Amino acid sequence: MKNTLSIFLLIFSFSLFGQKNDKLVKINGNITNSISNELIIYKFDKSFEIIIPVEKNGNFTSQFTIKEPGTYFIKQEKSYTTLFLKNGYNLTVNIDTKSFPNSIKFEGEGAKFNNYLKAKSKLDGDLVGDTKTFFVVPVEDFLKKIAADSSQMFQQLRDANLEKEDADLSQKLILYDYLLKRNNYRKFYVYNTKTEPFIPSNYLDPIRDLNMNDADAYNNSMDYRYLIVDKWRLLEADGRKVDSTASIIDFTREFANKITYEPIRDQIVRMLFNKVDTRNSSFESDFLKIKPLIRVEKTLAEIDMRLATARSNKSGSKLPDFNYENHKGGLVSLSSLKGKYVYIDIWATWCGPCIREFPELDELIKDYKNNDLIEFVCISIDSKGDYQKWRSFVTEKQLGGIQLIADKGLESDFMRFLNVGLIPRNVLIDPQGNIISSAGLRPSSKATRETLAKYVGAPIIKTTKK
Repeated sequence: MKNTLSIFLLIFSFSLFGQKNDKLVKINGNITNSISNELIIYKFDKSFEIIIPVEKNGNFTSQFTIKEPGTYFIKQEKSYTTLFLKNGYNLTVNIDTKSFPNSIKFEGEGAKFNNYLKAKSKLDGDLVGDTKTFFVVPVEDFLKKIAADSSQMFQQLRDANLEKEDADLSQKLILYDYLLKRNNYRKFYVYNTKTEPFIPSNYLDPIRDLNMNDADAYNNSMDYRYLIVDKWRLLEADGRKVDSTASIIDFTREFANKITYEPIRDQIVRMLFNKVDTRNSSFESDFLKIKPLIRVEKTLAEIDMRLATARSNKSGSKLPDFNYENHKGGLVSLSSLKGKYVYIDIWATWCGPCIREFPELDELIKDYKNNDLIEFVCISIDSKGDYQKWRSFVTEKQLGGIQLIADKGLESDFMRFLNVGLIPRNVLIDPQGNIISSAGLRPSSKATRETLAKYVGAPIIKTTKK
């Protein structure tokens, strides 16, 4: 009896062990030209993240569980691509960092679907080609083109002979890819031609009719996430044509209440978060209307933080000190500039809109060069990995003003206080360190020169544009 019991326990233990491992994602592989001692796998909404050690020879291995199958990012430093993971996968992944997306190779359990997704991405890129050529055509030709492209992608899917679950998901991915291209037609046409295309009044009806509760698509398709937001914007604009006084908060409440999948509902409610900002004079009362719409604990904490930040960022509030590295050497603190107005430009070398503002910023700095009442301070939020890029960029572009780099990027206490998310971000403070404006005064804005003239006088040297 004792031996029988021992054998039973042993079999039971093996059974449990097998079940446990079936629920794991096992991943291993090699990174050629590895540029770091770690590899990161994460979900695009940051609901999951794991850091995997990478050996000196580029090998890595790990096993973990995920809440749901889906599309994840695999990243080393700034190089990244996507892969599909499911509990039970035993996947070998080989990558060359010099060609991160194109070089990735999959073997083992889960390789078939991942190889299909890679081939799908390549086909999609080949079909689109040059975006100007793709989008700048009459609308009827464009619709024929994207319909034909979708047919090719569906044929590729059929040829892949995937498992039903994977094939069903892939059909959705192709559908939402089609809808996003359709949705983006006008935007790209106008961007490339600076003229409006003819678009039938019912052209965007497929976006208006978008299913707002597709959890599968939400967890696997960024295209679908973009479409969710654009449907919200489209219907809100439709509503304003009927009633120009309609409240966006009231509209969003009705819109969100039709959504049963909480993460999607949460994303829509988040579209109102820009109302809780000092640039909105009624942010306190709007906060009281928005908060009851939130059902996710993490999001409740976030909007509470935004309210606290908005209150502290109001005109007249005191800005906290910083002590950042100066490009010219040493450290510069905000307190060391006390007694002067300080115009702060928050930027990064990877931020296109920031760089496009530099010519205007350069003019401002030159115009006020001989004005002892004001200092211009530029603070980069580049990561440690881009430190040399920051140093080289400032030198090569001969950027003026006091050029600093935040010690912890967006995680710096100063950046957290300002709740910096989107950049460029511009802040103006008075000689006592009190906030005059915590956002909105871009160098290219007419209001910026008007505000500076109000506090520190007109420019001593006025640059003229040729």
